[in-house]
Amino acid sequence: MDFRSMSVRDFFEVNGGRELCERFAPNLLKYPLKLFYKKSCGEIFDLVVNTGIVPEKNAASIQAAVEAK
Repeated sequence: MDFRSMSVRDFFEVNGGRELCERFAPNLLKYPLKLFYKKSCGEIFDLVVNTGIVPEKNAASIQAAVEAK
């Protein structure tokens, strides 16, 4: 499944997203992520990068790590 079309729920519960967030974007884990479980990762990823929660310099490495997994 493509990272951008995968749901946030699948990312965290099936694909080991929590470990990737702990490594690349630990500040993201302080938010209530279960509120976004029905959204796609593409939507949320763009939102957190555009608002500055996740720095743009880390965004490419996060996406590459998720797609490699």
